[in-house]
Amino acid sequence: MDKTVQTYNKIAKEYSESHFDPKFWGKEFKIFEGLIKGKKVIDIGCGAGRDAVLFIENGFDYTGIDASSEMLRIARGRVKEGKFLLMDFYELDFPRNTFDGFWAVASMLHVPKIKAAKVLREIREIIKQYGVGFISVKERKSMVEGVIKENKYGGINRYLSFYKKEEFQKLLRSNGFSIIKSHILKEGDTNWLCYFVEKV
Repeated sequence: MDKTVQTYNKIAKEYSESHFDPKFWGKEFKIFEGLIKGKKVIDIGCGAGRDAVLFIENGFDYTGIDASSEMLRIARGRVKEGKFLLMDFYELDFPRNTFDGFWAVASMLHVPKIKAAKVLREIREIIKQYGVGFISVKERKSMVEGVIKENKYGGINRYLSFYKKEEFQKLLRSNGFSIIKSHILKEGDTNWLCYFVEKV
């Protein structure tokens, strides 16, 4: 994942400018807001703070974490009311049962599949019993996982994992989450697999 973090540090300014539409996940946010009991939430892979805007505007006690220091620098400048911490997904440094819910949009897709269960268990530890979460990952069409080289932003390398719908459902259930509801969000030729979950 180091190369992916280096990539995001390198492209933080350009990427954040082209990916800063807080309304993109607006429908999902409204569903999440209706499910969560409480206001203390963690955004896992918060990037440049796009979704932080939604949470702060709607009165949440928001904490965002990311492994990219440059993304966080931009987030802190843009969303001054938010709390942003430099942290990777594999060691979530919070007491157990800290948060009422979690938000993990387009972040677990950078986790190698061999480590995905560990990340879900880390998340589960810091969420209260019956706390809820929202996760989105990309649907698998051909490639399963690996480093993808792209020409945009002057040339970048990112590790990406892709899933089948049932595959990710099984992963969630086997690591202590029940699925409240799920759907697919289409963005161009990308299908986002979207899951609302509850800690059980």
